[in-house]
Amino acid sequence: MSLVNIDIDLLRTLIVVADTGNFTKAGERLLRTQSAISLQIKRLEEFVGERLVNRENDMQLTAAGEMVRSYAIDILNLNDQLVSSLETASNNRVIKIGTPDDYAQLFLPSVIREYSKINGNVEFQVISDLSINLARMVQDGEIDLALITRTGDMHGINLTAEPLCWVAKYGYEPDNDPIPLALFPEGCEVRRLATSSLNKSGLKWNIVCSSNQLAPIFAMISTGSAIGVLPSRAVPKDFIRIGNEFGLPHLPNADLLLKLAPQADALTQNVGKAIAHSFGPH
Repeated sequence: MSLVNIDIDLLRTLIVVADTGNFTKAGERLLRTQSAISLQIKRLEEFVGERLVNRENDMQLTAAGEMVRSYAIDILNLNDQLVSSLETASNNRVIKIGTPDDYAQLFLPSVIREYSKINGNVEFQVISDLSINLARMVQDGEIDLALITRTGDMHGINLTAEPLCWVAKYGYEPDNDPIPLALFPEGCEVRRLATSSLNKSGLKWNIVCSSNQLAPIFAMISTGSAIGVLPSRAVPKDFIRIGNEFGLPHLPNADLLLKLAPQADALTQNVGKAIAHSFGPH
């Protein structure tokens, strides 16, 4: 017998005929006429070159029919699983969340983990940038929501006043003047708060490294080439908090905001509520 591509509808019809034992009942289940069911079984028999249904014996399957039926069950299960998977994939919703890199590591993993337990069909796409850039992207609809530090007259949902601290490697000894700093680029509110505090204290400083990503900043700090500023809760175990003992000024808190796109849909709002909930009642 030459290879043929058997119509899956014909296989499904054979299974239903075997289950019901009747062309008419099979037609009712498949929303087809009795003659259409009979024609489909005939076409399937022509494909395989064997008689599959014994019409003279209560529509029982022949030996060949039983064999085809056993394969048909597996084929249809795989087909239905594929269709279900494709439907699930097509229903996946991408939520674009913006956040500075330090907040991404500090807050987002737990929020995404908990929300994914509730709604597994959401893909979170994380965009890291300066808060001022993320606020513009939210307003322009480029991203759905953002976790940002208040900069200037920026508006959003108040989440918390996040304490900031100076960080350095273990064993850090201040032997440089000016103070070497590794911070986010110009436009970052945390950078402004840090340098402004140094200026008010009359301390000289110098930016030796700036980046939107934490990896280069952490690398400079870990080699002792610079000190940095992080949210207190985001200090990695390899770093230490430093301050007055090294003559460094106290740092003010950074106001953390949640900003949603003007046309945020219900799903985006639910994600925003999950983020806000992680910071306590609002």
